[in-house]
Amino acid sequence: MFKRVTLTVAVLFLITSCSKQLQNTTPTPQATYSLTVSYGSGSGQYATGDTTYVFSDPPTTTQVFDGWAGDTANLVSPHEWRSAVKMPALNIRVTATYKTVPSIAFTNTVINGSQVYYYIPTNYRGIILPYHGTGGSAVNWAAGQAENMAFCKYAAANGYAIVITESKDRVNKKWDLSQTGNVDIANVDAILKSLQTTGVVAVGKPLYGVGMSDGSAFCSVITYLKGYKAGALFCYGGIQKVFPLSSVPIIWNMATMDITDDPNRQTSAVANYNVLKGRGIPCTYYVNEPTPIYADRFSVNQGIGSNGSASIYNALKGAGYLNTKGFLKTDPAVDASWQAIIPAPYNTLAQQAIEDQLYVAFAQHKFYKDSNYRTIAFFNRF
Repeated sequence: MFKRVTLTVAVLFLITSCSKQLQNTTPTPQATYSLTVSYGSGSGQYATGDTTYVFSDPPTTTQVFDGWAGDTANLVSPHEWRSAVKMPALNIRVTATYKTVPSIAFTNTVINGSQVYYYIPTNYRGIILPYHGTGGSAVNWAAGQAENMAFCKYAAANGYAIVITESKDRVNKKWDLSQTGNVDIANVDAILKSLQTTGVVAVGKPLYGVGMSDGSAFCSVITYLKGYKAGALFCYGGIQKVFPLSSVPIIWNMATMDITDDPNRQTSAVANYNVLKGRGIPCTYYVNEPTPIYADRFSVNQGIGSNGSASIYNALKGAGYLNTKGFLKTDPAVDASWQAIIPAPYNTLAQQAIEDQLYVAFAQHKFYKDSNYRTIAFFNRF
């Protein structure tokens, strides 16, 4: 009996010892939690500490995105249509919300020999004048490019009149950047004067400038010389000699991968920001980061829709242009081979619209609506 008990105890000890060793050597599975997105994309299971993204569905013609509701403490940009999410150790849910607005239709006319588009809401607080990049025109903001149009619609929905024109140079389609005898500044003055004389806009309303690329260079000059209330510069730092003199508040909206034409673009922008900040002038510096491509990404463009967007997404994914998290593997501005795999009819009807979204997602040289809220919130301060 004694030997049998001893053997039993020994066996139990051996089993317990082996069990503890297995517990110590077997890794504990990492817990995942659910992110649920209503009226948007980004739902899934994620590990604690993961960074992922949420995107709102495109608004209707009588809506603008208004912000995220729900567990917004976990969103990096709860007021923008897309936001990074730092996943907590719990299930979270967010819902895209929208503001109902009148359908925005621009009036197109010719003033002083230039194309002009304008939209004037009731009880507007000020006038935003957007300035196109090299090769652009006034129509880019009013009916040409989805990102630009989304900004104008958002600004109008938040109490701003929009007056759009274009550079007088219609050959190179670039702005005059001189500080004396500037033909484009004279033209903008004439356009505003005409709109005031005809009662379209009120005299004395504050002015705000928004520029893209070469339009940002012009924006930095005209906001300084004409005393605008504030300006927003996208994907360009502005004219360096302006900032030691100007007292106009500026928000910079740069892009991380915008280094193809000019590797020093962000360095010069930061330098201009530091000059303005060092002089005590209100200013903000923001850099847009790359974001994933997802199935509904391209439906923001008219004529593509959700089914077309999914078709484009699947083509990019199937051809190996996206990594496992949906980010573009190569710069679409450098490697244009993606154009060959876009399915019909989008390879001819919507090529520019697709390129715009790829550039924005890669954080390349392109105007983007990801800063709509922060730009308008900045303008609202002045």
